Amino acid sequence: MNKKLVDFAAIDFETANYEPTSACSIGVVVVKDGSISKILSSLIRPEPFWFLSKFTDIHGIKPENTFDSPCFSDLWPEINKHISGLPLVAHNATFDRNVLLSCLRFYGIEFDEPEFFCTVRMSRRAYPEIENHRLDTVCRSLDIVLDHHRAESDAIGCAKIVLEINKIKDFNFLSGRLRKIIH
Repeated sequence: MNKKLVDFAAIDFETANYEPTSACSIGVVVVKDGSISKILSSLIRPEPFWFLSKFTDIHGIKPENTFDSPCFSDLWPEINKHISGLPLVAHNATFDRNVLLSCLRFYGIEFDEPEFFCTVRMSRRAYPEIENHRLDTVCRSLDIVLDHHRAESDAIGCAKIVLEINKIKDFNFLSGRLRKIIH
């Protein structure tokens, strides 16, 4: 495997409740040849359609913001067109991977699961001196502008973390890879 991630897509979801199918916002950043080439984002009508106030308090998305938004299956063809064949990257990738796969299963969408990389894992190895490896802390440490808990901004921050890590000589990206789970 290439020592650098130069072609990938960073992905971030916000959810309305504890159900992994309750994605209410998505941000996707496509990186080609080491540069951001495309940014996609949208509010999503979550399934099931109910919001916990503790989630709304974090991301600010309310039911009335998503009532007329497209459902995940309506957004998927455009997203898939840009991420197909690319490894995916997320901060706390287990969460975003679970939301993605749960939404795909819920809507009966076939999808070949790509390699998934976690910038929490990568940043722990690349920057052990950072006090914690939350997205906002890592971005602040690397001077990356972030509007935290906004899916588009979080995906941009995640992509920029990978681009910064790319500058580290001999960094092993395999240390940030999640194992595939066969369902």
